[in-house]
Amino acid sequence: METTSGLAWTTAVLAAVLVLPLWRFSMYAITLAHEGAHALIGLLTGGKLEKKKIHLYRDGAGATHLDIAGFGRFLSLLAGYLGPSAVGFAGAEMLVHDFSPRAVLILGLVFAGFVLILTRNAFGLLVATGTVALLWLMVTKADEPVQLGVAYVWVWMMLMGGTRQIPNLFWGMRAGAHNDAGMLQSHTHIGDVVWLFVFWLGSISALLYGGALMLRHPL
Repeated sequence: METTSGLAWTTAVLAAVLVLPLWRFSMYAITLAHEGAHALIGLLTGGKLEKKKIHLYRDGAGATHLDIAGFGRFLSLLAGYLGPSAVGFAGAEMLVHDFSPRAVLILGLVFAGFVLILTRNAFGLLVATGTVALLWLMVTKADEPVQLGVAYVWVWMMLMGGTRQIPNLFWGMRAGAHNDAGMLQSHTHIGDVVWLFVFWLGSISALLYGGALMLRHPL
């Protein structure tokens, strides 16, 4: 129990460093999960990706070009800011239900590979390829203790990064930037502030509950 708790806390601190002072670099992985969630839910609800498909940009922004309407559009818009938290929470559930850390990393690899296949701009391809390559290296070359540590960091980073992106959305809304909350407002006639709160509540709930699961789970 102490060993597991120590690992969980150590990897949480490492992930916090990645997500806070090193956000300039880690934000690309969060954007990848964000846009991947848009695309996955959009496709599952009957949408079609346009020719541009997915773009990831140097400033940490991204775009998923979907031809979709109705309830599917609502779900795909909702999925973006909840996507990283959902990926992290799924990983936390796998870890505490005794899935191997390799399985957690494979899930991340498959998801990143999905985004890579759909990415169409040069910088986005660089980000997605780098993520896939790192996860592939961990899955195929690393021994189990390393895989365990990386899986914990990956899960923590998704959970923390899902929450970390919400202040950026808030400042973007204040600046009048085009964003998911604004598109949800147009689609539902419910204020963008409400959707900001939904994103914040969903991401912080996933972080607190998923984090508590990992901190309390014995190997």
